[in-house]
Amino acid sequence: MSRTTSDAAARPVVSRALAQVTSALSSGGLLFAGTFLGALLGYAFFVVLGRSMTPDDLGAVGSLINLSTILTVPGLGLQLVTARGVASQSAPAHGRSGGPVDGGLLVGALLVGGVPALLLAVTAPLVAPLLHLPSVAPLVVLALSAVPMTVAFAALGVLQGAERFAALGLSALLVGVAKIASAVAASALGQGVLGVIGWYAVGWVVVAVVAGALAVRGAGRGGAGEDDAGPDGSMTAPSRWAAGIARARAGLVGSMPTAGLLVLSSLDLILARHHLTRDGSGVYTMGALFEKVAFWGPQFIATMYYPRMARPAERRAAVRAAVGVTAAVGVLGVLVAAVAGDLLTSVVGGRAYVDELGHQAWVFTALGVALALVQVLVYADLADHRHGVGALVWVAVAVTVGAVALWHGSVAAVVTTVLVCVLGLLVVAGTVVARRA
Repeated sequence: MSRTTSDAAARPVVSRALAQVTSALSSGGLLFAGTFLGALLGYAFFVVLGRSMTPDDLGAVGSLINLSTILTVPGLGLQLVTARGVASQSAPAHGRSGGPVDGGLLVGALLVGGVPALLLAVTAPLVAPLLHLPSVAPLVVLALSAVPMTVAFAALGVLQGAERFAALGLSALLVGVAKIASAVAASALGQGVLGVIGWYAVGWVVVAVVAGALAVRGAGRGGAGEDDAGPDGSMTAPSRWAAGIARARAGLVGSMPTAGLLVLSSLDLILARHHLTRDGSGVYTMGALFEKVAFWGPQFIATMYYPRMARPAERRAAVRAAVGVTAAVGVLGVLVAAVAGDLLTSVVGGRAYVDELGHQAWVFTALGVALALVQVLVYADLADHRHGVGALVWVAVAVTVGAVALWHGSVAAVVTTVLVCVLGLLVVAGTVVARRA
């Protein structure tokens, strides 16, 4: 074969590779932009309220929003299970842009959202005094928001599984817009805690409607077998409920690993508050900002590669790519924090924190990167219908609590101890996933 013929034969391969890289960068860029701007607007939520509410009311809203984060855990589990199912039945990367959507998914979302909603509504009289709320009304309204919230997550699962990342990024941005809009509306109308949570719940209804419309648009109907279909090809009512119960069960099981990850990523702040002095816990809270940025910043990478992890033919390459890209971004972040720790600390927290925190900025960043890599492994395990890594995460939670109880003499001691525990988890979980990939 001549060199010219060989070059000509290689061009289609090179062209396809370049097209795939360009598509990945474009999709990843849109997803990152949507999630980043949505998160930024979410942080601005408290900035707006801080100008119009008393510290007491602001603290109440903060506790309720953190409670809302817990309510999202079952929804996130349903999202990942839904994305896994859609990805395994479709191949967007090869020209198919749709994914299966059926009535069972809506039923499953209502069931998954209804469980935490009912629990919170029933326990509201007990929770309200713990949060120093004057009435149960904000808790009841927040409980009601769990249903549209979970419906929205189910729709996001369809978009994620079909690799429609532009629509997924738009939905993530809309979550931030709805959140900041609730703060603006309540502030403009001079409303208190109940008003903020009321608008917050309305915002989730809007997000659920828009995300649902995006999911249905261009998606195929699927999930019903021939025996379960009605005369028009749709699912019958009994099969819809059966499919919904199955989806709800899978979503709740899938939420356990993500719940463990949420606990592990928040645990160090709680332990620092308990073991350190109040001033020390304040310094740790400021340092944890570096950790949170390093953890949540690369989240779009795991989200983007998750559908490919769910397809056996693409799984190994997808896991390696997700781990590699996350690690590369993380190493860059750690290097920047190590070189410019004093400057970054001064910008984020002010000069008062530089002496205690500047030289530790890279350690907090490394912790965030390690957690981001753990998230990739949790997603890889879930994509393969497994929960072993999720169980390891819960073990790591217990180990971390015990380790910090022994070594907590300073801010540096706490963050270093937690980092060592998470790195240990990373090694074990990485070995488990590598053997199965």
